[in-house]
Amino acid sequence: MKKRILFISLLSLFIIILCLFISFKINNLLLMVIANILCFSIYLFCFLRYQKKCHQKCEELSLYMNKVLNGNYSFDIRDYCEGPFSILKSDIYKLTVKLKEQTEIAISEKNNLETILSDISHQIKTPLTSMHIINDLLMNSKLSKKEEKQFLKKNELQLEKIEWLVISLLKLSRLDNGFIKLEKKEVNSHVLINKALENILIPVELKKQTLKKDIANFSLNVDLNWTVEALLNILKNAHEHAPIGGMIKITAGDNPLYSFIKIENNGPNISSKDIPHIFERFYKGDNQKDSIGIGLNLAKKIIDLEGGNISIKSEKDKWTCFEIHFHKSII
Repeated sequence: MKKRILFISLLSLFIIILCLFISFKINNLLLMVIANILCFSIYLFCFLRYQKKCHQKCEELSLYMNKVLNGNYSFDIRDYCEGPFSILKSDIYKLTVKLKEQTEIAISEKNNLETILSDISHQIKTPLTSMHIINDLLMNSKLSKKEEKQFLKKNELQLEKIEWLVISLLKLSRLDNGFIKLEKKEVNSHVLINKALENILIPVELKKQTLKKDIANFSLNVDLNWTVEALLNILKNAHEHAPIGGMIKITAGDNPLYSFIKIENNGPNISSKDIPHIFERFYKGDNQKDSIGIGLNLAKKIIDLEGGNISIKSEKDKWTCFEIHFHKSII
């Protein structure tokens, strides 16, 4: 812009000087008028041509902005030339790319929300239907005290299932939307694993399962409470799939590259077709008919946010093993 203004200013000055020079040199009045008109015409032509170019570029920018407002982000306005309009075009294009990214994220979040709401509706519908049936039986049937107690116990289990589903979904939602920031600090391996085991000891004992631990003494840089949440969900999965009188093994160790935690159970193997989907939200494998399909997804989400990774091995005639790695920073 500065160069163009300078050019027009110099051109104007040149034409004024030229007109004055012609006025002094030419004694013929008619020729003098014609020469001055010619000089002025040259100036006017240059000025109008410049104005036309500015107008065209403004129209181009206006057309581009209208396309963006209508959701068309495919047009590239950049021209890779010097000047203020080129800089403005480049800045507008950068803004358009940012808007496109935000729009795609918003659409993705909307689709995810619709999917989640649909899945939640489906997951809650099953226990609610069961509770309605049980409630009708309790109200309209002449049941013995023992039978009433059994049905009430079933209703209690369904209520616990719904409560756990809602709480887990709230946790996932807060993690997904970044409302929770993990506070990582040095945590002793024994403290971490024993805290996770506190909530699973009674169910393990009731199922007469054996809990075997082989935990080395080391520190992990993790968020204690959320990592306990992740481990607890994996331990619940191991407890549910290990048979009555079965065994759950927890192994934890440390080496120069990473720290690891293994949780194994001697229950039925997970099908090879289920392995790639086992951490997906609401996924139910062949051996998970009674599962909601959210615990392992929550565990993976937490481990991923901490910079770790979780994998599973479940081969025929071998134990099912969940292995968590927390990689160390190399300075």
